[in-house]
Amino acid sequence: MRLILCLLLITLAVPCYGATGGKVCKAVLRESLTFLLKHRDVLEKQLNEYSAPPEAVEAKLMVKDCVDEEMTKAEKGAVALALAQILVECGGRGLLEKYFPELPLEKLIFPA
Repeated sequence: MRLILCLLLITLAVPCYGATGGKVCKAVLRESLTFLLKHRDVLEKQLNEYSAPPEAVEAKLMVKDCVDEEMTKAEKGAVALALAQILVECGGRGLLEKYFPELPLEKLIFPA
């Protein structure tokens, strides 16, 4: 359970840093949700698009391997939905619908 909380806090902090109602960075959104929901090969291909140093890509992939081993699909889905909730409130719904149509956005809770 501790890994879930740490992953959630880190994942939520990055896209919302300085976001005070502003736009969500498309690259951060894609990478964060790809990390949680997609296969390792998809993440590796995406990381290589940034011309990141091979050591950095390998380090990120090692963390993904650990998360994939330690967290169930349901736990990763819960973290993804929590991230999606915040991203929608920060103006990222269109990006979520475009890149991650499999996310059940109808399950999100919106303030009245």
